[in-house]
Amino acid sequence: MRLRLRLIASIYFAFLSTAEALSIPKDYLGGVEVCAKNLDSRQNELGRWIKVPIDYSSLHRGTTDLYTWTKKPYDAQKKTVVFVSGGPGDTAHSSSLDLNEWNIIFFDQRGNSCSRPATKELYLDRSFYSSEKTARDIEEIRKAYAVDTISVYGVSYGTVPAHLYGHFFPQTTRAVALEGVVYEGGSRLIQPARRTKILQRFFDSLPEKNQNRILELSAHPEVAPTWFSSAGMMMLYLDNPLGSYLHFLNNILWNDDVAIGTLKSFEKSNSEEDVEYCFGHVMMGMIGCQELGMNLPGLSFYSVFQNRRLVSDGKNHFIDSYCRSLGFTDKEVTKLFKATEYPTQARTTYIQGTLDGATSADNAIDHFKNVARGFAQLVLVRDGGHMPLHGPLTSGYEQGVTVETRKEILNRVLLGETLSEEDLQKISNATSLRWVRRTGPRK
Repeated sequence: MRLRLRLIASIYFAFLSTAEALSIPKDYLGGVEVCAKNLDSRQNELGRWIKVPIDYSSLHRGTTDLYTWTKKPYDAQKKTVVFVSGGPGDTAHSSSLDLNEWNIIFFDQRGNSCSRPATKELYLDRSFYSSEKTARDIEEIRKAYAVDTISVYGVSYGTVPAHLYGHFFPQTTRAVALEGVVYEGGSRLIQPARRTKILQRFFDSLPEKNQNRILELSAHPEVAPTWFSSAGMMMLYLDNPLGSYLHFLNNILWNDDVAIGTLKSFEKSNSEEDVEYCFGHVMMGMIGCQELGMNLPGLSFYSVFQNRRLVSDGKNHFIDSYCRSLGFTDKEVTKLFKATEYPTQARTTYIQGTLDGATSADNAIDHFKNVARGFAQLVLVRDGGHMPLHGPLTSGYEQGVTVETRKEILNRVLLGETLSEEDLQKISNATSLRWVRRTGPRK
């Protein structure tokens, strides 16, 4: 458990660090240079560069290099799936995702890591970035690998370009798998009411002395008042998150030195340095401030206690830490992503944890109801966290029957097949979580 929490914490703080400003180093390296510099960490990758248009609506602007790779030699006799990382800004270089029956193509999304453009000017050009461009980049990957049809598997933010691929290219889409689903940018993504309700119910379920201790720590001058919601959101990435949170609290609440020392880690950092490899802070800002609502005043990931109730602190730290640093003004109108603007006929499976703190379950339910126009199935994982299928498949922390059963489910999903009650009972037994499938009626 301790190792798992450490992994989740590293992901969480990479995505949600409350920095004062994003610092861009003067010395810029393009993706080809970044890839060469990090060769040791990519030894198991069979890399392939492809050229994609800088702007699909203005082809005269030329091309940029996109880095793709597989972990095994590409086999033209196998079916192919393109994996789309989340974030935005995450990469799959450390992923251990593997399916014997499939070629899995990974790629760094435009602007990130080995797919950074050749010039700093283009790197900081907001028009270079969009979820639609990434979806169209996936089509260029399909062409480069000479595949007639592909499946697309997106997790977290990656569900946006994965879904868009199915919308724009239904004829070359075998199936789309969306896990931890983004339905639209704005308050439903950044400040979902469901997450606050989950954490409030958890707080209310604790003994009164524990509640009072939590409130006492929240008022401590060395502790950020948002720590309870911040730690809770981190836990909600996990499966069975409330049990993990209870274990965490029981280990820190009654020792002042441990409590203060641990909770101080939830304070703001003084600065955020753009990094070359593995997490694309610039890409996160460019997509987030244009499409996801990161530059909307008043929206916040975090809550504070008022009269024992959790309420938003009303502070959008993304505005300072990303949007202003990248040239977005506070009053700039944002064209928020809305999945309903992109209905899809692609065979789509939604996989969603009911206690997901990053992309709350109502997003997947509404996406399923309002966006899918062809075959679609929604699998809700009771007490599941952010990525109940993908997480154990790629983390390396679980082995044996739970992993093999997840692989069987993912294989069926990527083929666009209907999951049976027997399939879901099998994975429910293997994972100690209840997996429930929904189909229609839908609009």
